[in-house]
Amino acid sequence: MKIYAEPDSGIDPVLEFIRRSKGHLNMNYYLLDQKDVIKEIEKAVSRKVQVRIIVDGHPYGGNQGESIDSLRKTGAQVNFSPSRFDGDEVFDHAKYMFNEGEYLIGTANLTQDAFSKNREYFVEGNEKKIFRSLMSIFESDWDGKRAGIYARKYLVVSPDSQNTLLEIIRGASKLDIETEELGDDKAVIEALGAKGKKARIILPSSVSPADKQNVRELMVRNVNIRYAPAEELYMHAKMINTGRAVFIGSQNFSSTSLMKNREVGIIIRKGGLKRFATAHFSSDWKKSYEPGKKPKGKKN
Repeated sequence: MKIYAEPDSGIDPVLEFIRRSKGHLNMNYYLLDQKDVIKEIEKAVSRKVQVRIIVDGHPYGGNQGESIDSLRKTGAQVNFSPSRFDGDEVFDHAKYMFNEGEYLIGTANLTQDAFSKNREYFVEGNEKKIFRSLMSIFESDWDGKRAGIYARKYLVVSPDSQNTLLEIIRGASKLDIETEELGDDKAVIEALGAKGKKARIILPSSVSPADKQNVRELMVRNVNIRYAPAEELYMHAKMINTGRAVFIGSQNFSSTSLMKNREVGIIIRKGGLKRFATAHFSSDWKKSYEPGKKPKGKKN
């Protein structure tokens, strides 16, 4: 098992994963329009790899017509997400792929920004239980069926992942979190507030007005919060590090993300991977600033 951080690792780990696919490649991504990835998919199809792709048909703020056309021109089979994840306020927000025996699960869409501007994480591995769990989810979503409970034994899967994330947060003796948003899930906000000074959270400096209010409420309860300067490194990651385990996945802390969307995450406990996540959080923390204070180096 390996863990990658973006934009440090660049696009190469994803391209190499596609190149290693020999018989089939299955992908589920909220957004997929990165040109090098599309070219590599086309090459995979040309060497007789069966490529199947699930994408969200109506992502927030737009549609994917042009990228869908590009994907279909590669010869890959492309499906929209099941109708229950394709509403005005519900999404297929997952970000994973797998081939004959390997998987990638992470926070990154397959877009240019993900590999050049954003803080993202993804996990690569070949553990059979994880591989089979992803296969169970993908095949069910491809056929428009319910995924069942098998995958939930080994992965963090939405819909209905709130309780799993709450258990992680409530059971932690310390908590380091990188997330794009705090969201509107009241149980999660309360669990974070209960951690007080034991919790550190990094958000993008471009947080919404609603999240600024969440920040004020959490800081009153002594939660340590900093903003990552969005113009330098956009905090798109969804990472929770308790010291004993690290969660990496597509879930935001919103009720829709946790209870309605299709989302997939993984919990890792291997020492080297935990140290990797800890080191990146510490680096990002030093480069971030407290709400209400100027970023270092900024002038009037």
